[in-house]
Amino acid sequence: MKKLFLIIFIFVFGVLALFADTDAAKIDSILTYVEDYTIAVSKLRKIPVNHLTNYLETTTDDLSKCKIYNALCWVYFNSDPPKSMEYAKLQQPLAEKSGNQDAVINSYDNLAYLYQGFSENEKAITYMLKALKVKEELNDITGISTSLAGLAGVYYKMNNFKLALNYFNQSLEIENKTEKSSNEGYVRQGAIIGNIGLCYVGLGEIDKGLENYLKAVELYIEHGLEESNGSFYGNIGLIYLKEKQDYKQALTYLKKAALLHEKNEDIAALSTAYGGLCEVYSIQNDFANALIYGKKALKNAKLSEDKGSILEANKSLALVFYNNKDYQLAYEYIKAAFEVKDSIFNETSSQQIAEMQTKYDTEKKETENNLLKTKQALDKAALDKKATQQYILLIGLGLTLIIVFYVVYSLNEKKKINKLLNTKNQIIEEKNKDITDSINYAKRIQGAILPEENLILAHYESFIYYQPKDIVSGDFYWIKEIGNKFYFSVVDCTGHGVPGAFMSIIGFNSLNRIVEDLQLSETGLILDKLNELVLHSIRKQDKDGSSIRDGMDISLCCIDLENETLEFSGANNPLYLIKPTSNSAENLPITLTEKDYNLIEIKADKMAIGGVENTKKYRTHFLQLQKGDTVYLFSDGYADQFGGPKSKKFMYKQFKQLLITIQERPMEEQKNILNKTILNWRGDLDQIDDICVMGVRI
Repeated sequence: MKKLFLIIFIFVFGVLALFADTDAAKIDSILTYVEDYTIAVSKLRKIPVNHLTNYLETTTDDLSKCKIYNALCWVYFNSDPPKSMEYAKLQQPLAEKSGNQDAVINSYDNLAYLYQGFSENEKAITYMLKALKVKEELNDITGISTSLAGLAGVYYKMNNFKLALNYFNQSLEIENKTEKSSNEGYVRQGAIIGNIGLCYVGLGEIDKGLENYLKAVELYIEHGLEESNGSFYGNIGLIYLKEKQDYKQALTYLKKAALLHEKNEDIAALSTAYGGLCEVYSIQNDFANALIYGKKALKNAKLSEDKGSILEANKSLALVFYNNKDYQLAYEYIKAAFEVKDSIFNETSSQQIAEMQTKYDTEKKETENNLLKTKQALDKAALDKKATQQYILLIGLGLTLIIVFYVVYSLNEKKKINKLLNTKNQIIEEKNKDITDSINYAKRIQGAILPEENLILAHYESFIYYQPKDIVSGDFYWIKEIGNKFYFSVVDCTGHGVPGAFMSIIGFNSLNRIVEDLQLSETGLILDKLNELVLHSIRKQDKDGSSIRDGMDISLCCIDLENETLEFSGANNPLYLIKPTSNSAENLPITLTEKDYNLIEIKADKMAIGGVENTKKYRTHFLQLQKGDTVYLFSDGYADQFGGPKSKKFMYKQFKQLLITIQERPMEEQKNILNKTILNWRGDLDQIDDICVMGVRI
């Protein structure tokens, strides 16, 4: 989904006008006669920095220093965050020493929001909780609400939507009981309701998210604040576009959002709204309007200098031209998008990279000492050989991409030279044929690495239903037998087509390397190491200028062939285990019971492979298998396919029902039923994603 408009509510510090000179006498007057701490700091922020720093050298009063440090902290908050942090750290001990509770609260708030800006979320939460405790002691109702909303904002950034929702609800409960003396109170109340909507969307409860956006809209309209509804209208429009496919409603709300953002001169948000309109018109095959709004989105994104918006606008225009079969312009805009993505990466300071690397290395040493010992014992020549094989495959697919783009460019030049001899339709047909031939070459590269299904059939009755959306696939399956350990897995890489296939090679070779060379056997440790190797490979590609959209979801099993115990670990993708009711299912979470069978869902960890935010390790689940049990692994392509009488997703609930109803059928017949069912469901609609389902019966 295009990015939702952010509404996260943070502290608002009042800034009062200061009509006076800026010499030491004025500073002394503020510190002496302005009793309110926050107002004093606000006035000091208007005085030149050199006057404030000079005054610091002359005063010995801790509270005066504290106020000046606070002012300097906010002077540099946006322009120089590291310097702002220096003053915040100088302020805190003086505030605590002074015993002034306003100073203490401000010092904690400053540190909390600076740490949040540096993505040091645990420290941010620590100081927010400290500030909250002091506010509760003072019964500062507005301050308590603000701190709760701030905590919710941090947890939202960490994708902990349940905890964020909890804190937003606590904040809203306070706001609902607080008498409003100005529109500012209603603005804050509406923002919190909108943030609750964001949390529900993050949790996948789209209807609840939509309900809260509409509540926020009604609140603002009721109190004459309709001009503040732009973000809500935008989020509602994107839900109708992406989740409900109600394009009429999507157009209505996105146009409302665009009008308000234009009126408020919010060009970054205006770019997002125009991008959504571009996508709606593109889906409706209205090329003219899609192009108009796509260009408006790019223009405003450039004016806002927001590189994320520029990236999204270029991608939208590339899709418009691709759907209109203008492959040359589509290539130019997607190339521009990749260039922006590269520049975003390159703007990360070397200091931040060094800090992140140091933190990562420290954590790795603490948790993987045994792995390091194993790595030291490996034969370096064997590792180099495996690495070389992986890079050769990557280079091969990279060359294929170059060939595809070169063919597109060559055919465009040929069109100019031979336009008197060939019609436009003939050129397009030739172009499509050459592109397809090149992608077929990529298919041969990918097909060479996929294992034979016979590796499973040698031990168990099974099937693999593998249906790429395009010629090549971002889904792949992996099978490996080492000693008495039998591994099998289904992996869903980001995207599909050639980019997805590119990622699949990284994933496939990394899995082989982990179990063969590094000799890891526990599934949780395998996913931990896979995450590390994928991140390393992606970073290398970024440096080479051939950036790949990172990430993969995976379900991984290992069966001990001697005692038929099963280990399972998953990154976003779960495992379904269907057992006859006569088999023991003790202590296992039964999701569905049908006839003589129980379906048990073993949930995965909600962390994608390749996610830089992964701070936890992947869990390993241990299960005892029995004869007649059936294990299913799958990507999300089957359940996400649109179709049926209302053109909606197939959904996991229906997928589970289908699997449990076909349990008495042989595995090969199950595969045929899965294929026939999804084809009937799709009808005339296109397949939207790669599909891979693996079934293994014990």
